[in-house]
Amino acid sequence: MSVSPENWGPHAIVEDVVVTPLFLLRNALRLQRLWATWSVRRGRRTVYGPHPAVCLTDMPIAAFIEAGKKRAAKGEAMSAFSIVLPKDHVHAAGARPAIYGLSVDVILPRGDECGSRILPDAVLPEAEQYRYVTLGDYGKVDWTHEREWRWPCRDEPTDPQDIPPLDGKDVPGLDLTFPGMGVIVRTQEQAHKILHDILVLNDMHSSNSYDFILVADSISDLPALRDPGKVRHVLTAASIDLESIIFVTKTDRILWLAKYNKAVSDVSTEKLPKMGREIGGCWLWLTDAAHPLTRALVAEGVVHINQDGRYLVDVPFDKDLPLSVREELARRLAALLRSRHQQSATYHSVLGKFGWDDIPSYSNPPLENRLIFNYAHDDDDR
Repeated sequence: MSVSPENWGPHAIVEDVVVTPLFLLRNALRLQRLWATWSVRRGRRTVYGPHPAVCLTDMPIAAFIEAGKKRAAKGEAMSAFSIVLPKDHVHAAGARPAIYGLSVDVILPRGDECGSRILPDAVLPEAEQYRYVTLGDYGKVDWTHEREWRWPCRDEPTDPQDIPPLDGKDVPGLDLTFPGMGVIVRTQEQAHKILHDILVLNDMHSSNSYDFILVADSISDLPALRDPGKVRHVLTAASIDLESIIFVTKTDRILWLAKYNKAVSDVSTEKLPKMGREIGGCWLWLTDAAHPLTRALVAEGVVHINQDGRYLVDVPFDKDLPLSVREELARRLAALLRSRHQQSATYHSVLGKFGWDDIPSYSNPPLENRLIFNYAHDDDDR
């Protein structure tokens, strides 16, 4: 039985129960949480005991990339996507290595129809049973090479048959708040999507925990990953330098502010709408968090980021103008920024109120924009 929240997460576009690995990774980043599950296989839980768990793999980054590429080439079920967690911090949060096998013979509970699988306390205390991984549960199974770790979710136990929470943010799991985390993806295009998500978290002051994004396809010399003297250089060369994007030099900030102000002054005021007396707030919505103009305006402190992660800028148009007129001026400014600087943008407005999180709000959401919207079924995200 497959169950999932009605609302997966921020800007998630889901139309089927089968979703891509990159969608799941981005959803976890945006929610800042890895969901705890029972890891159901063929109608049975593979997590024993009374608590669901988050399953992790203890592998060096180089080994993960090499194994991922080779297994993907064979058509095996291993993707090139990963969130890299510092082992010492995960251990401090309660994660422990899996236990492969028991010292005494025991008849394992079958747990048909997703029923609980709890071992006798004399065999393994309930508090440790989430760590147990079988070596031969109704068929040949050997996952010892995975060097699995598990983190137990000690919150109220959930039943796989239960209706899940309506919102993904309410699904319990391991919060991704550790320092020194990283992300591994397959392509540069996927890396740009992840970069957007990390910048939003950083700019909203929700997290500054991610140190790197590693692009597996940028590594052409796989054998070099096995050379201790070369591995760090190879991995660094294939990574996106987050610090150089997040932090803007004073020179670049001045340059891009001048370009922005020039675009504002060049907005045409001809043939504006004549009708409408609506009042309300109106902003320019910058839809590319990594663009140098966005970074400069964030550094200047003139960007408001609302609860939906939209980068909103007050524009110096007369606030006494009707809302429809200011919306049109914001659209024209967005068009100038697109044509001159390849900065994607649109407008965001609120009728009758002036807070960027107020409702009802209006905009022209760029549904085709894969940076903002997390699509669950894009073939190139597998």
